[in-house]
Amino acid sequence: MGDVNQVRFLHRLMPRCEGPVLEIGSKDYGSTSSFREFYSRSEYIGVDLAPGPGVDLVADLTSGTGGLPDGHFALAICCSVLEHVPKPWKMAENITRLLRPGGKLYVSAPWVWRYHPYPDDYFRFSHRGIASLFEEFEWAHLHYSTTADNEFFPIDVKNPVVDNTLAVFHEPAGQARRKYLPYLMVNMIGKRRAAMATAPSGTRAAA
Repeated sequence: MGDVNQVRFLHRLMPRCEGPVLEIGSKDYGSTSSFREFYSRSEYIGVDLAPGPGVDLVADLTSGTGGLPDGHFALAICCSVLEHVPKPWKMAENITRLLRPGGKLYVSAPWVWRYHPYPDDYFRFSHRGIASLFEEFEWAHLHYSTTADNEFFPIDVKNPVVDNTLAVFHEPAGQARRKYLPYLMVNMIGKRRAAMATAPSGTRAAA
């Protein structure tokens, strides 16, 4: 499940999917929005740590793939999950295993946010941090989103410090001047690179 901006972001960039869809962190808590309705013509599997609405499979993707087949999914959705994972690199490895070559991955994770345990809260991620977890992916459509409806800011080499440009300052009477950044989520879509095959000579060639 996602917030309104996460759902809007994915719907704009991937309104349909030709193949099975995997959603990590799919439990509906009543205050979230659903991705499932966009992909009603596709096989759709929602995975979460606990059973509940929107959950098709209870599994911990840090310890394995939950019996799901490797290379099966055309799209994986991972929104507001990685910060709650004590070993996100393990989850990243398993998500990568589950996606087919050329498959897409939508990740949304907090860059600036309050502590919010579910079941705990461990990390904040820059776009570089997310890319380092998923080394087999090429990334595009990098944006910050805020808590304001439909507010997005592109992240690119021409504006690498866009988060800093959104800062506001407050200087209460008799107190030190403080700088505040808004709540910011990093949103990005990756494409898993094609597998590499070994040529007869022992050299590596693209599959």
